[in-house]
Order: sequence, then structure tokens, then C-alpha cells
Amino acid sequence: MYAMHENSVIRIVGYVIGYFANGKTPITPWTLHLNFNKTHKTITLIPEHFTEDGKSIAPRLISDIEAIDSGYRVKGAEPIFFEVSTKKKLIITERTDYSNMQTLIDNAGKPKEPTFYRIMDSVFGK
Repeated sequence: MYAMHENSVIRIVGYVIGYFANGKTPITPWTLHLNFNKTHKTITLIPEHFTEDGKSIAPRLISDIEAIDSGYRVKGAEPIFFEVSTKKKLIITERTDYSNMQTLIDNAGKPKEPTFYRIMDSVFGK
């Protein structure tokens, strides 16, 4: 449904790592996959790919990545996040503009545009 593109698979992992802290997993029907190679082999991310505190990558994930692409260590860039079906580019996170508090108050109950982190919160049931 959504995809993040970035040259560095490790940098992409950095965006999701904290969500797996304390053994948390995506709620049904969600799953998270890494697909970072020309053969489209994927890795389904699971809590065992990360340390318990959600701050580091576990050796298992590095091993899984290396099994697909030994040249995975590349320089990162800014990721692009989008809705796959429409190809609509979405922002990763939004900054709150506190200079116009009335607009914030007026829009408090209105639905917000999807962002990477809002979607990830839904994926993990937050």
C-alpha cells in the first residue's frame, strides 16, 4: 500500500526500528517488507531483526540483508515515501507551526493527511 524509496536499506530500517521495541509487531493485516534489490527478494521485518530496546539492528537482520545483497552498504540520501496505488508522494513527518495557534485549534478535530509516521502508528496499533 505504501513504499519508501532510499538508496540505503540501513537508513530505511532506521525509520522503523523503534516500532519493533519490546517485541512489538505490526497488527493484522499489516506487514513490513524490505525489498532493496533487482531480483525483488524481500525480507519481512520481525522483532528478532532488532534489539529488544528497539535501538539497534540485530545480527540476524544484517545476515538476512547480506544474503540478498552483499553490496548493501551505500551512502544514503533523503527517502521518498508514497502511496503505491496513486504514486502520491507523502511527507514523512510534518512540523507543527506554532505561529498560527488559531489554525491549529480550528483544525484539531479534522482528519489529517497521511504521513509516514501516522501510517506507522496505524500499522502498530497506536
